[in-house]
This record gives sequence, structure tokens and C-alpha cells, in this order.
Amino acid sequence: MRLREYEAKQLFRESGIPTPEGKVIRYAEEIFANKIYPCTLKTQVLTGGRGKLGGIQFADDPNDAYKKAQDIFALEIKGDMPEAILVEPKVNIKREIYVSILIDRAYRGPIIMAAAEGGVEIESSDSIQIVPITGGNYSSYLGRKMATQLGLTGKDVLKFGNIVNRLWDVYTKNDCDLVEINPLIVDGDGNFVALDGKITINEDSLGRQPRFDGMLGAHLTDLGEREFKGKMCDLNIVELEGNIGILCNGAGLTMATMDLVFHHGGKPSNFLDVGGGANKDHVTRALDLVASDEEVKVLLVNILGGITDCVEVANALKHYKEIRPKANLVVRLVGNNEEAAQKIMNDAGITMTNVLDDAVKQAVAVAA
Repeated sequence: MRLREYEAKQLFRESGIPTPEGKVIRYAEEIFANKIYPCTLKTQVLTGGRGKLGGIQFADDPNDAYKKAQDIFALEIKGDMPEAILVEPKVNIKREIYVSILIDRAYRGPIIMAAAEGGVEIESSDSIQIVPITGGNYSSYLGRKMATQLGLTGKDVLKFGNIVNRLWDVYTKNDCDLVEINPLIVDGDGNFVALDGKITINEDSLGRQPRFDGMLGAHLTDLGEREFKGKMCDLNIVELEGNIGILCNGAGLTMATMDLVFHHGGKPSNFLDVGGGANKDHVTRALDLVASDEEVKVLLVNILGGITDCVEVANALKHYKEIRPKANLVVRLVGNNEEAAQKIMNDAGITMTNVLDDAVKQAVAVAA
């Protein structure tokens, strides 16, 4: 779950990272309460590159700020409309630095990533420096080590190291996948200030992060309708452009099933991994979600029952067929309690096979 800039900065301040003193407005008229000029107006969307697209403006007086606030509220950034504007005093920038902490699979754990300059897409530049946090065992010297790699000297080494220490606190306390400051500026007085912030919360941790309760739905603005509904009922679906609905358990099995569909001339409508241990209600929600695309002509269900009980899946399919008797279902169901599931399917009049290739061929034929 990605946070908006003003939400990220709130977490920064709680951990002692300095940020500009900002105010969030949700209507352009609120800008007249601002007393500090010149000021910066920053659209609060979850997509990047907003500065290049006009989402960050500077104003010298209230009337100028009001006009620009109106323009920003009407500005769509990559399909995302702002729900707020962050108003901050314009700051004197002496230097910009990029710094983040994130999970890196190559290092098999978290790393500190930084560059001696900030800017758009700086994280992919050749100037990036990396300090691994081996085994997730953080020590304050790692921030100072990064400072020296960036060429900082004197008191700036300690100041930067302190920022990294506090960034680690944000990262661990809030179960983050990413915490980023871009840019971390050095102002005219030599102070390090987080001028912008980006935070991604690990969605699997939301159950133990009560401060984020109820926030997920408002932070999924970049998803399609089915993907949004899936997130809301704990299902991850990726929308495609075919007409064969896919429902499997396990990402590898789902990918293999999709490959076979393509191989036999069909086109999947989606990727959906229902997960291990799915019960009747969870599978029913998944079936509804996959079938909600009007282009879907047939549902291809491929479940290997290990942790998942085939009886639970069979009961879900039976219920689904009862309320949608015209639905086209092609089912491959093998594993845990397979024989009992077979009886339920027979009673429901649903054909079941244990040969995946046969199931895929049948689904492709029905869709055609």
C-alpha cells in the first residue's frame, strides 16, 4: 500500500526526520488561510512524475496560489485525480540527495540505497550507492558508511547517518517494503530536510498495523475495477484481455495453466491465485470476481488440493452452479479429499477431470 506524500511525511516526523511545515488542503479556497509566501503547492497522488506533469507549482501571493490550486485540483496525473494538495513554504536548497531503504532480492534482504543527487528516476542511475543490511541487522555505522560513499564530510556524515537511523525506524516500525526521501535536501543553514517522501507498506502486515485500518481502499486508485474488488476481499487478480477466466491455487500453477491456454490457442482473461487453504466462501468470491468480466465465456478452475481441501472447492462450485446455472465451468480438481469432491461435483452435474491438458482444451473450445 503506497502512501501519499503528506502521509509519508507524518511518519517521518514521528521518527524525528525533519520535513517542511506543511498544511493539507482539500479545497482551493483553503489556500487563503496560508500565511507563508512564497509557497509550494504539491498534488497528492500516488503516481510518480507529477512535477513534470504540472502537479507541483510555486506561488508568491494568495491570489496566485488560489489560481494554481484550482488548476492542480483539476489536473489528472496518469489517471489519478488529487484528493488533496500539500502546501509548504518554498525552501532554499543548497544540495539534493537521494536515500531509501528497501527490500532487494539480489541481496536477500533490506539495503540502503542512496545517491549524491536527487531527481526523477535517480534510483536507476549509475551514481547509486548500496549498503546491504546483512540479515536485517541494522547498525548506526551503516548510515555513516553510506555518507562517506556519497562523499559527505565532517558534520554532514553524522547528520546524514542520523537521517538513515530514523529512516530505518520508520521502515521497521511500520512494516514497510520501501521508505524513500527524494530529495533529502541540505538547506541554506546546513540542515538536512526531507523535501519529499515515498512509503510503501507491506499489505500482508496490515492486520498488525492498526493505524492503517480502513486506509487500503483509498490507496488503490491505480487499479482496475476487478483488481480493486479483489484487494478488498483478499484476492490478487491481474486483468488481461482474453475470455477464459482462470482460477488456480499457487502462482506457479496459475502461470502454467495460462501458458497451456495460450498454447492451445485460447486467451486468459486474468491471473488469479486463490491461495492455499481457501474455503468455500473464499473460492465463491473468487469465482464471482473472475466472472464479473463480461468478456469471460468460461471459467477454468485448476486446483491442486494440498492445504486446500477439494471438498471446500467442490462445495463452492456447486453453490456457484446453483445460482448461475448457465455458467460454463471446466474443472480440474485433484488432491486432498478428491473422491468426496468428485461425488459433490457429480451430484451438481459438473464435469470434473484430473488431466489438465484435457481441461484446457475443453475451456478453449467452449470460449471459441
